[in-house]
Amino acid sequence: MTAVTRQDQNQCAILTLNRPEVRNAMNDDIVSGLERHLDTIDGDNTRAIIITGEGKGFCAGTDLKEMLALGYEGYQQRIERMHNLFKRLREHRCISIAAVHGAALGGGTELAAACTFRIATPSALFGLPEILLGVMPCYGGTQTLTRLIGESRALELMLTGRTLDSAEALGIGLINRIADADQDIMAAALGFAGETTRFSSVAQQAIRRAATSALDLPFEDGLEAEKTQAAIVFASEDAREGVSAFLEKRQATFRDR
Repeated sequence: MTAVTRQDQNQCAILTLNRPEVRNAMNDDIVSGLERHLDTIDGDNTRAIIITGEGKGFCAGTDLKEMLALGYEGYQQRIERMHNLFKRLREHRCISIAAVHGAALGGGTELAAACTFRIATPSALFGLPEILLGVMPCYGGTQTLTRLIGESRALELMLTGRTLDSAEALGIGLINRIADADQDIMAAALGFAGETTRFSSVAQQAIRRAATSALDLPFEDGLEAEKTQAAIVFASEDAREGVSAFLEKRQATFRDR
């Protein structure tokens, strides 16, 4: 059985975690599958990546049996590998969307947080319950969650291990949207992706880089980063096309889309 499957639709690569018998708990096969698919996407015309889970849940976190078998050195290597994978996803040229149904717990929440956007069914659940097992989030959660929802809320989730429903997750900014109750989560995610794939990828990537700098740089340095990215966009063919189309009152046709 393939641990991560891929389907393509409307310039979107749909990557599905495929271990439904264990609620898609992340093991080496899933990690390798995500790495392999990102390698392939690097060289094709995909505009958006949608990550979801097969069966009743998105991802229940790390496969604990495999984790215990790794030993100390192996676990450190796994953490570094996951950091690299999730960093790659955050910085990828493609916008990524986590389409969450059922439970996204531990590493599942960290995977969703590594995506550009998160959309969930009304019954989806989120949480970082590692503290209940005497361990801690280590796939980037201490960093991404703090940036997404603020230090106080992130610490509350990590230090209590409590679970959030979609409504609360939306209220604190952990997710972007809740799908309609009668809407298939994949249809909702594809619709969300369609709102982005019609625009210039040059401009989108520059916006994402500039916005990320706001988290990591002093304000004045962030403004310099914004200026640099804006200059890159302004020099692109897409910028000339977009401005010309506006002035000529026609629909723009972006090349890099």
